[in-house]
Amino acid sequence: MFVLTCNAFSENTVVLHDGEGGALVFDPGMSSPAEWYRFETELADRGWVPRAVLLTHAHLDHVLGCAGMVARYGLHPRLLPEDEPTYSMAPWAAEMYGVPMDALPQLDSTPLEAGANLRFGTLELEVRHTPGHAPGHVVFIDHAGRTVVGGDVLFKGSVGRTDLPGGDAQVLATSIAEVLYALPDNYTVLPGHGPETTIGDEKEGNPFVNAAGTGMMQR
Repeated sequence: MFVLTCNAFSENTVVLHDGEGGALVFDPGMSSPAEWYRFETELADRGWVPRAVLLTHAHLDHVLGCAGMVARYGLHPRLLPEDEPTYSMAPWAAEMYGVPMDALPQLDSTPLEAGANLRFGTLELEVRHTPGHAPGHVVFIDHAGRTVVGGDVLFKGSVGRTDLPGGDAQVLATSIAEVLYALPDNYTVLPGHGPETTIGDEKEGNPFVNAAGTGMMQR
């Protein structure tokens, strides 16, 4: 596994090994030649070949590398259908923020499905719908490796913002309490921004959502 922090938004692109030489790329945020060089060097050093592009959600910072993944590897991103409107808004967001962006590629013909179990090589991932930051946000849970690719739901000592279109603070709190905090404390969360954390640490000390799933609206 490796994580690259990319683009002007310091977005974490997560890459997991499928156990058979393949790489799963989550939320590709590569947006400069230097970032693509780092990405390709990390892959080459490990001898991994990208097999799939999976999106936790489709905000601009998480999709900046999608066109490059299609151009370089022929891999179209997979996304939960509920977040397709967010995906279509990414070029508008890029213009608003003044961020250069290649044309968005078509999504993969096989969308993600909430509750599904995806298998790539020897790696199995559970897909769980976790709205609140974005309508179609999902997390990917590797139970065997006790790892969660968490996107922008839960951060170390914080949570995803809810003031963007489709965001809802109470829905986010429910997603965290019912999906993430239901996992064992020793599961590692790989968030879309910032350092990794664990479920146990956030249940104990997160000031926004405690172990009871309350607190977000009380600040």
